[in-house]
Amino acid sequence: MDTLVTDTLLVTMDPDTPGGSGDLGIVERGAVGWTDGEIVYVGPADAVDPADAERTIDGDGRLTCPGFVNVHVHGRHSIVRGAAQDVPEIEWMDRALGPIVDHVTPADGVVGARLTALEAIASGTTTIGEYATDVAALVDEVYRPLGLRVVATETINELPDTSDVRDSDDSDDSDDSGVRDPDEPVPFDRERGAAALGRAEALFERYADDPLVEPAYGPQALDMVSMDRLREVVDRARAADRTVHMHVAQGDRERRGIEARYGDGETTVGVLDAAGLLGDHLLAAHLHGATVDERARLADAGVRMVGCPSSITAIDGIVPPIVEYREHGGDVGIGTDQAPGPGGHHALRELRTAALLAKADRGDPTALDAAGALEIATIGGARALGIDDRVGSLSPGKRADVAVYDLGSVGVAPTVNDPFHTAIPNLVYGAVGNELEAAFVDGVQLVSAGGIVGLDADAVVAEANERAERIFADAAADWRAAGSTLVDDVDAGRL
Repeated sequence: MDTLVTDTLLVTMDPDTPGGSGDLGIVERGAVGWTDGEIVYVGPADAVDPADAERTIDGDGRLTCPGFVNVHVHGRHSIVRGAAQDVPEIEWMDRALGPIVDHVTPADGVVGARLTALEAIASGTTTIGEYATDVAALVDEVYRPLGLRVVATETINELPDTSDVRDSDDSDDSDDSGVRDPDEPVPFDRERGAAALGRAEALFERYADDPLVEPAYGPQALDMVSMDRLREVVDRARAADRTVHMHVAQGDRERRGIEARYGDGETTVGVLDAAGLLGDHLLAAHLHGATVDERARLADAGVRMVGCPSSITAIDGIVPPIVEYREHGGDVGIGTDQAPGPGGHHALRELRTAALLAKADRGDPTALDAAGALEIATIGGARALGIDDRVGSLSPGKRADVAVYDLGSVGVAPTVNDPFHTAIPNLVYGAVGNELEAAFVDGVQLVSAGGIVGLDADAVVAEANERAERIFADAAADWRAAGSTLVDDVDAGRL
């Protein structure tokens, strides 16, 4: 075999692992090896000969597990980290973030995605569910050159461009700042939707034979795309067994938009259900705006869910229903969403946030334990994205997406194995950001002791800072005119 990690605390997320224990498939002194990116051995270290491997990695004092799967990411927005936080939910998109994002160029967005990738890789993320307009540019310029696995979702949106609305003097659905009225349906731009669907179809053709790229359709939300277009997308997805990744019931702004377009009392889930658009093709992001009964209906229909705890708590003041959706029997993954507002894309920080918020939300310290959080971030995320046949667990025949963590790191140490393994809760609850020792995608090493292979982190940060200064300066007048509560905070000397 090419590479063997041996004598490690092995957490496979496969309960059928030889010599493993429990649902997590824990092997106290385990080994995992691969050839040409395919896992060929998983099990006890004493059952495999290190001499059979061209390269052996000493896993003593380390925890080895599947690389994390970050299901829902808007990577470009990292270029404006800090742009939209601590504002009412109804202001976040159009009054706080929008006026600044309007000044982000495609080149800026590439640097933002590169910063996202840097942060994600450094925490052990090996798969990113990127959700973007012209997502192929990010695949080609960021994720693929770095060797990350990516589920590339092309945003399909039929709203008029926000900058066009903001620059218009006669828009009936916006105020003097160009901000849309959430209680008025915006006329759809059908040509924009057709172009986006065309880009999505091109993704499937372009990356058909790429083992690291899985395309998906991304109708942005029910209030942002026409029903005719959504039906067309779903019909294509069902015919070709593809994923439709969509924001569903994501808060009060969407609720008001749905009622404005479909009538008082109508909801996203109700409209989708009545239209026959639910099913296992659908990956629904967020769902905190749905009722308990609606979420049960979605799970019964086979709809997959991704929750983004840091983002939705920061933007909406609501804990995503991750635990509840699992109780309904639905597949759930975890995502970091975007950097403005919640902060960023560090996987272990997101796991800690998910577990602690669930405990507080339920008033139950057992609501989501460390093992459950780890499951959601690995095999759960792979199931949510529909790629669990390839990644999410360390099992023979799957691809070698592997993360190795140093258990001697401050915040994680000390760890013991008897009478139970403290490494799992210590890593989930105590990680401070320097624990990752090595990461592999498809058997290729992306992270080593020397840092991220092929990426000059200092140069990325320096360029991001330079671009952010220009973006914020150019956006200053539009941002102030939009009138979010952040303007008051600035005037009061709080920012």
